Amino acid sequence: MSIRLAPLAALCTLLLLAGCGTTKPTALVERPPDARFVANLPEGPITPPAEPAEAAAALAGAEAASKSRSDAATQLSAWQKAAEAGSPEGKYHYATLLSFAAAGPDKVGDGFDMLLDLAKKGHGQAAMSLWRLSKMSRSGNLNQHAPYWFNIARRSGDAMALEVYGKLLADLRGTGELPPGTGTGDYFDSAMTFTQPLAGSHEGVPLEYKVMAVLYPGWKRVTQALHMDKEGKDYDVLELENVDGQRVKLYFDITGWMTRQ
Repeated sequence: MSIRLAPLAALCTLLLLAGCGTTKPTALVERPPDARFVANLPEGPITPPAEPAEAAAALAGAEAASKSRSDAATQLSAWQKAAEAGSPEGKYHYATLLSFAAAGPDKVGDGFDMLLDLAKKGHGQAAMSLWRLSKMSRSGNLNQHAPYWFNIARRSGDAMALEVYGKLLADLRGTGELPPGTGTGDYFDSAMTFTQPLAGSHEGVPLEYKVMAVLYPGWKRVTQALHMDKEGKDYDVLELENVDGQRVKLYFDITGWMTRQ
């Protein structure tokens, strides 16, 4: 028996494009922010955890065991060694196996804790795993975590997250759920720009709030600030927060309409 992790990525894509399940989550529970679920990461692009040179041999051994379709116990042991050697990739695969009860049901929680630790450090695949789990959760609070982890996955450069988000935005713009435009809104260099003619902030700002409501449902706007770069471009940056204290920033290029009154 071999352990294969690829279907997890495919499932994530299908869940996102299909609306991420039909189970209606429970109502939100107001509670103090939980620092366990909040990542201390910089704005903009995130540098994922680097692979230490001393873990290279253990990681290579785990990858070889996986490719050779070794039995489940052998693969689990190999990924555990890579994880213990300090390899982020090894930790991710080992954590994923634990979360699927590969080492027994009593280790499932350990797997989730490892995924959480990795995601908080900017590991894109781990963040996508938490996105999937949050999106499928019946807890209204955990359901709100999904856009947070998805945002971290994209900013860490996770290829699947970037591809799926691009398709999602195109679909939402095509159906009119989002205003026509370009950009992802994840940072200044990918700020969202509305392509329809706008007479001023009285028309543009409501569109920003519409984007916020669609991409971050249930989140609250805590700050809103104008920024001007060296080239004279203007940006509106919305800082959003969910019920558990996770925060993201949504960037809009408003150069075309900010000064029009």
